[in-house]
Amino acid sequence: MLVDFGGEEEFNAPIETVRDFVSDTEKVASCIPDSGNFSKIDTNHFTMSIEPGLGIVKGSLPLHCTLENENANAYTYLIEGKGLGSEVKMKLSINLYQKSSTTGVKWQSSIEIKGVMSGIGEAMVRKVTQEYVDKIIINVQLRIKGK
Repeated sequence: MLVDFGGEEEFNAPIETVRDFVSDTEKVASCIPDSGNFSKIDTNHFTMSIEPGLGIVKGSLPLHCTLENENANAYTYLIEGKGLGSEVKMKLSINLYQKSSTTGVKWQSSIEIKGVMSGIGEAMVRKVTQEYVDKIIINVQLRIKGK
């Protein structure tokens, strides 16, 4: 199953502040709900786990994550995980741009799901994923504001 998401957000902060945030893997990981076991390998690589909460799929899914910095305003997170009878591959592209006194963020995500989780159904996966995305955006907004 392949699920695509995308959107655009506005952050009430200078582009440098948002850039520093999205390029800090530990800060980004701290905004992901139901996550834990963060371990920084180096500046661009880390591991963590999430508890997806998809229907009957319960437990912890270990993830290996890589941050690729394409240029000062373009970043890509590659995330792969195997567990709970499933395999997940995700690509999240983030592009920053300066607005008058705020920073715009365009993002695009593609998630490939195989195994048990793909049997849950696309509608349920979309619903749960959208809930996660909404929580992550709120958490990033709060963290950038220093709360």
